[in-house]
Amino acid sequence: MTGKIAVTSKRPFLAAIFVGWLNTIHPAPLTLAFAHCTRMRLPVERITPRLTAYDEFCRSHPGDCDMTGSAVMNLNPGSLRLLDNVNRQVNAEIRLTDDFEWRGKEEEWNYPVRGTGDCEDLALEKRKRLVARGLPRAAIRISVVFHKEFKCPHAVLLAETSKGTIVLDNLTNELLCWDKAPYNYASRERPDGLWEHFDQSFWEWQPIRSR
Repeated sequence: MTGKIAVTSKRPFLAAIFVGWLNTIHPAPLTLAFAHCTRMRLPVERITPRLTAYDEFCRSHPGDCDMTGSAVMNLNPGSLRLLDNVNRQVNAEIRLTDDFEWRGKEEEWNYPVRGTGDCEDLALEKRKRLVARGLPRAAIRISVVFHKEFKCPHAVLLAETSKGTIVLDNLTNELLCWDKAPYNYASRERPDGLWEHFDQSFWEWQPIRSR
């Protein structure tokens, strides 16, 4: 594939979920002894203000976008357990539904409503719960990614820790090292509120496997 990929509708992505490709993610569970991820460092192509849909959310919830605190959280047995518990709880409690299906909009970032939300809604909910339990918001950032096999846009939460960058994903209950997740990283929130967009020339794609 050539050219830059833009984030568009996630409806094809959700359709892929419902035909069962979720079961293709089988990561090794992270334990404190095993949680030695690397820090995510990718070539940055440009830096921009917040994504439009996220900026609208932040205007409505300014306190929830105040990226205060340490930009790197200490990973210990308690904080690892907290990341794991919140990831699992939100995944279990919130039904993943496309914005267009239940909000009638192509894209809207917000907290889940009535147990329903899109991928970025689940990411926002996870961060809200983690911050309420004492973790620094500046270390818990949203990232827009593309699945390497299905080439579909998605949003995940990245925890920047003393043992590397950990992914909290609504598509798996397991915590993942960022470079073990099946994604190309398009952009990521920064502690200063801006967004860094990564060089897509380094992206790798995988052929779609038969199911």
